[in-house]
Amino acid sequence: MQGQGIDRLKTALKNYVLPSYRFEIRQKVGQLKHFLASLNCFKWQHFSFPLSETNLTTVHYKGRPENKAMLIALLGADSAISYPTIPSGHQVYVTEHPMRDAICIPFALISIVKLGRSIEDIVASYSKSLRRSINSERPNYRYLAVDCIDKINAIENNMLKPYATARHDGGAAQLEPGVVQKFAQKAHGRLDVLLRGDEEVGCHLGNPYTRKGKRYWHVNRLGYPSHVFLDYKRWGEVNSINLHLALEAAIENGYDYCDYGVSMAKPGHGLIEWKRRRRGFLGTHDNFKYFYMKLPKTGGAQFLWDAPVFGVEGGKPTLHLGIPEGKSEEEMLARYHEMGYGGLYKVYLDCVKPPSAQFIESIRALYANQDPQPLIISYIVG
Repeated sequence: MQGQGIDRLKTALKNYVLPSYRFEIRQKVGQLKHFLASLNCFKWQHFSFPLSETNLTTVHYKGRPENKAMLIALLGADSAISYPTIPSGHQVYVTEHPMRDAICIPFALISIVKLGRSIEDIVASYSKSLRRSINSERPNYRYLAVDCIDKINAIENNMLKPYATARHDGGAAQLEPGVVQKFAQKAHGRLDVLLRGDEEVGCHLGNPYTRKGKRYWHVNRLGYPSHVFLDYKRWGEVNSINLHLALEAAIENGYDYCDYGVSMAKPGHGLIEWKRRRRGFLGTHDNFKYFYMKLPKTGGAQFLWDAPVFGVEGGKPTLHLGIPEGKSEEEMLARYHEMGYGGLYKVYLDCVKPPSAQFIESIRALYANQDPQPLIISYIVG
């Protein structure tokens, strides 16, 4: 009887609560679940490791052991190295529970493209080499919608699962049983096989959702057969075209935004950088998993130079960059010239000494084509 009551409640919410409000409810539930999980201090363990061989800042992590690997990945730390005989005096503290004056670091961010314009206008903002590649190869490819159960299962087993495993090994987040079949139905989404001529070279699984009254097309999964993703050059071409066709379909069907999906929230990391070049702007993800990091009293600028991080304030993404002692402005601009991510609320420059007005303007220029532009905030740290 209890199960039937829950099912009736779910049905009532679906029938009588607007999609945007359902989204807000899921957000609040997700926040509550994450908060309650972070209170399970009896599961916490303490780990310490240096950031790298060249930056011996000690990172102290207190939290669930299963999240240690994610923290190491977000910081780009090398957990295999041993401590020096005399540990560094610089100490960074990270927990899963909020701390005063700590940076709230998300595990993941989503990348969104605003639609309401032609595909030509969107492509025009890409780099010259990317535009040339897409325009020359686009006529050779097409989508074919799939709704046959046997074909759906074959695509899942031969493209979606192997590709996810190839990218993430045993940590791949495979879709739960039945999800691909569900999203392949028109009422919930669509599954397309990507054809080059008559050859099946990939697939696209997508689904719609509504957020604050706007319609989003979510590129849930892309998949490829092994002979494509094992050929790096060919995979690069096919992958770009696959996402491009998904974007075309979202425009043709009148969506307000195209959601390129989740990426690990590490500045400069391959996937989030790949989406940046396709002009995706960043947004927070519904899973609400965060670390909270306190920078050292000294060495913070050098730490963030070696390990820049995204943060979240008021549900909006921020970026934290370090400006350490002894770096020329040319070196700093070379380091950060590809940090022009869209959708940022603020960009923090943690500096040892005040940066020049010219350097601040150079950083601001990274976001000149964005609306709104992020606030550029510099402050002095040790």
